[in-house]
Amino acid sequence: MNDGTDLAIIGGSGKLPMIIKNSYKKAIYITFDNSKNALENWVINCEFEKLGVLFDTLKSNRISRVVMAGAISRPHFDKNKLDKYTQSIMPRLSEKLVQGDNELLSFIAGEFEKKGYQIQGASDILPDLTLERGFLCGSSYEFLSRDIKKADNILKLLSPQDIGQGVVIENGLVFGIETLQGTNELLKFVAGTSSNLRLMNFGGIFVKRPKENQDLRFDMPVIGPETIDLACKAGLRGIVVSPRSVIIVDRNDCIEIAEANNFFILAEEANI
Repeated sequence: MNDGTDLAIIGGSGKLPMIIKNSYKKAIYITFDNSKNALENWVINCEFEKLGVLFDTLKSNRISRVVMAGAISRPHFDKNKLDKYTQSIMPRLSEKLVQGDNELLSFIAGEFEKKGYQIQGASDILPDLTLERGFLCGSSYEFLSRDIKKADNILKLLSPQDIGQGVVIENGLVFGIETLQGTNELLKFVAGTSSNLRLMNFGGIFVKRPKENQDLRFDMPVIGPETIDLACKAGLRGIVVSPRSVIIVDRNDCIEIAEANNFFILAEEANI
């Protein structure tokens, strides 16, 4: 591992950007929300309207690799602030802004690649962030295979629409589907399900996987302690993710929360 001199981290919300930054001390940290005032050093605050300035900055810092990490809210562009480069791509960018995340991020990544930058995924530079196949903690239950298959069939149907990456199944029934609001809101929604719709002490599972043809370099699903905590509070039995295709942050904390709630974490490929 090098010190990150040639690496730029385009950081959004969550812990993942800082996990990468702590491993690559000299990487440039790019933020679009002015929340990282200086982070001691190596931080650059940018504006969505001035992507040309961003590319000039990367060039002047001799950056060759870019990693995108953390959720970034869809921007609202002030047309009066657009620089020449952003103005030139605005017609195509506007089309992508009303499409799914994968379409939008693929377009943005393509612009970086046109400029000669290599886009890397967080799991490419920190491979230990993903899970190998098998149970990280906990164990199976009687109807696990049936419920996983039901979830995977639903995710397969939803994938072409670029809707979401997760679904909750309990006793063979669909309790919620992840949409633009994200994983946390889905799990909170499930937690509010009326008790007369649930079997006492049965529990359910949350299955989270990448969408079909999703570019994992910049849009890999992420789970962490908050995910596990909310899933437990929603009365679920476990979470199922794809091996090497979902990032888990603060792994030890996730295991601690899961074990305290008799909750399993399983990495298993879809089998449909």
